[in-house]
Amino acid sequence: MESSGANGAAPVDIGPRLHRPAPDFAARDQEGLFHRLPNLMGENGLLLNFVGNIWQSANVRRIVWLQRHANAFIRDGFNVALVANDDTYLLYGFYASSPVQMDFPLLADVDGHIHALYNLLQSPAMLVIDRSQVVQHKWIMPDDRVWPTMQEITEAVAAAQRL
Repeated sequence: MESSGANGAAPVDIGPRLHRPAPDFAARDQEGLFHRLPNLMGENGLLLNFVGNIWQSANVRRIVWLQRHANAFIRDGFNVALVANDDTYLLYGFYASSPVQMDFPLLADVDGHIHALYNLLQSPAMLVIDRSQVVQHKWIMPDDRVWPTMQEITEAVAAAQRL
């Protein structure tokens, strides 16, 4: 199932193919710790998010939304991670200056390699990856929308848990 924007239609050629294994990657987080896809996975899967520059106003809104809602997904066994086109020192600056606790890693993708691997070069996106590391759902977000609704995400996460 693919969704994006108010009409619910996402261009099929943007983002990873659904029902296919999620590409593995390696990245450092805001504290310089090294992560790969397998160690990011929660018991039931991963909510993997992509943005461009972390300090862009639309992306700040997206991250604040994740900060407020991440624990609901983590309690359901879905870890949360965010990939940004920034260096670790910029991610750390964002992390350190945030007034809201951040319970998920901010992953540095300075050269855009991870974005390219997921076919998300210029598109903010949210992916639901199941416990078998298969992409089950994706949303490609327009600039005027933060993320899908909580209900849309909750339904996609629940569907991935049943697999």
